[in-house]
Amino acid sequence: MRSLDSTFTEEKNAVENQPIRLYTIFDYDGSTDLHFAEYDTDITFDGVTYSRFPIKMGQVSENSQGTIDSVQIVLANVSRLIQSYLEDYDFRGKKVTIKTVFANQLADTGAYIDDIFYIDSYQASEMSVTFTLTSKFDVLDITLPIRIYTRNYCGWKFKSTECGYDGAESTCNKTRTRCRVLANTLRFGGFPSINPNRTVLG
Repeated sequence: MRSLDSTFTEEKNAVENQPIRLYTIFDYDGSTDLHFAEYDTDITFDGVTYSRFPIKMGQVSENSQGTIDSVQIVLANVSRLIQSYLEDYDFRGKKVTIKTVFANQLADTGAYIDDIFYIDSYQASEMSVTFTLTSKFDVLDITLPIRIYTRNYCGWKFKSTECGYDGAESTCNKTRTRCRVLANTLRFGGFPSINPNRTVLG
């Protein structure tokens, strides 16, 4: 079960206060985190700046064992920012934290609750991107389909038989751009012909 500090509990019970949710998607490209605030201005909390973004979360529920069930978060896709990331990188299994804070208590770095999820699947339309989040245990289960159909992200393991690259380079971020640099586009494991305006499934 989640534990709340006394300041958070007091603010939660104040009728005039509305919670602010701060979202972090960890290592979306293998090294960079994304930070979003479900608020009308950027928020800095505990040294991290969360950019304002049109993002909403469904209700979080706890089951009888005290663990959190799956939940969906929906991000606006009008600018195609998030969808462009999905086309280049596989987000499945990425860690997501959702901190709940209050605007008048941002200086108190202990006044929050923190829910931890992992991305199980996602899909994109012209208007929105929806992530389904669940516990790590669920993410580790076998997921169908086994292949992930993305335009700019290669599903092959680097230097595997399917990849076919046998050069001197030791790393690859699995993007189509990197594949071109390595002169290995004939073995690229993505699907460039997928319409960018169609739904992206994970």
